[in-house]
Amino acid sequence: MALDSTSGRRVPRNRDFLNKHGHRHHSYDPEKAPYPLSYDRQVLELENMDHSFVMHVKKSVSVVQFPDHDSPKRSLDLGCGGGTWILDAAKEWPDCEFVGFDLVDVQVPTSLLEPDVANRISWIHGNFLTTKLPFDDDEFDHVHMRGLGRGIPENKWGVLFEEVNRVLRPGGVVEVLEHDILFPTLPTWFTAPLRARNKRSDSVHYPNGSHNRIDKPPSSQPDIPPLPHDHALLESLYYAVFENRFINLRPTAILPIYFTSNFRRVISAPIVHFRMPALPPLQALPQPLPPNALLMEASLSSDRSETTSQPHAPLTPVTPRPFAVSFSSTNSSATSKSASSGESSLFSNLESSTLSCPTTSPADCSPHLPTLSCDTTNTLSSETETAHVMKKPLYIVDSSAAESTSMGVAASQSLIPLDEIDKLSERSLAMQLYWSYQSVLGCQEAMYEELLDRTRNRTGQLTECGWDTDLELSELESRTKFEILVDRYERDMQARISLWCSLAELGWSVPPREAMSKAELVEEERLYQAMLKARRCASEEDLYTPCRSVRIFVGYKDIQ
Repeated sequence: MALDSTSGRRVPRNRDFLNKHGHRHHSYDPEKAPYPLSYDRQVLELENMDHSFVMHVKKSVSVVQFPDHDSPKRSLDLGCGGGTWILDAAKEWPDCEFVGFDLVDVQVPTSLLEPDVANRISWIHGNFLTTKLPFDDDEFDHVHMRGLGRGIPENKWGVLFEEVNRVLRPGGVVEVLEHDILFPTLPTWFTAPLRARNKRSDSVHYPNGSHNRIDKPPSSQPDIPPLPHDHALLESLYYAVFENRFINLRPTAILPIYFTSNFRRVISAPIVHFRMPALPPLQALPQPLPPNALLMEASLSSDRSETTSQPHAPLTPVTPRPFAVSFSSTNSSATSKSASSGESSLFSNLESSTLSCPTTSPADCSPHLPTLSCDTTNTLSSETETAHVMKKPLYIVDSSAAESTSMGVAASQSLIPLDEIDKLSERSLAMQLYWSYQSVLGCQEAMYEELLDRTRNRTGQLTECGWDTDLELSELESRTKFEILVDRYERDMQARISLWCSLAELGWSVPPREAMSKAELVEEERLYQAMLKARRCASEEDLYTPCRSVRIFVGYKDIQ
């Protein structure tokens, strides 16, 4: 049960949700609550990931340096999500009472918390875009806001900050962590080899060795200019979802305007652009199947059938073809616990962890190397020292955006502990990319609704992005095509992130790949070489384009 802010009554926990093609969304009208992301587990976990990252680099739940024994006594977490921030803040500030305010009930039930924590936490639900905050004037001495930009139209920011100013006591502080809305893309040179397949020759070969090429009839489809990348349609749909809701794609650029108009004392940190992670090494080619593997597999099937009819017949030990292993969702018995006894993490620098996995070395990731080895005896640890010498900054700081009033420019730089971020491992950038592309997947139902609207009213925009605008195509067929595009985007991003590489850095053993037949191995070798060749075409811009942009604001209410 949850407490509704307008009626004050207890309401069922799942009352405010709709199921859209297996994804859980809020039931509010988009005009009243334009937040387009789902409330699926993968999306809710992004909040935990973000919070863990901030806690690691800041060593605190707040970017504000409160004097000793002067922490907030009553704090409001506006848009609290699952309540992760409040749960940790309640431990750091044992004398503080907390109120978590959110659109829907997805928070941890207080009945599951320790009594001394549960007694200091209240969850309240409502829509701050359509009604005033249900709190008294000067009620809180601290307000926390994180990641609200994807659900607030540009013309609502001013009203929202007016309400925040109203509920803050004189001298109270509000802190805002916001990120821009980005669609992470992959260049064609990276995605093309992932879908490369041998094509049959379009020539006729005669017994005497000659051949004649078959001319194909000209296509009736109009010429479409080449797309900038394979996921251009999804990118267009994703941005349109927010633009149609009047949500600015760059809240980090516009918030200072609304922030400074409501708070006289303001600190605006610079924008931090996290770049794409470095290309991970390619996994080594799998081992070939034994020559008699298929016969052995057939023999195993025959033995099973004979066993069914003759229960007491002796069985001959047979080695079957090994099972396939998925690095994303399967736990292998070959995996082990972290070699560092839990001390190593994705946030750690490479100096504190040794990598060992059956793949090529990081030097092989460079697109400029003439040859690349696929020897399974190579390890990443052999190139650690070289990787440190050539290490690129994990981020780009836009200092021109930093502003402050009444407190000096130096204070604005202190909001972001860049020295702690510099200590992070290169693989920590994979987490930033994961956060961004999972945010895209969380919007897929809103993107599909935009696709249907274009199918009915703006087919030209679909044609420009390579979508077949056949009017006879049923909605079910359109849905199937759309899900194929989304699934392809997810698989491409998984290949770019290469989770197995992060697990290897943490000391986990990489499960061996499934053995392949000769024909499968030839195809795998061809794809392997295609990907190596494509990597040599990578430009510096492709490798280090931003995948996420973050900014922090702090405002103080004047003491009257």
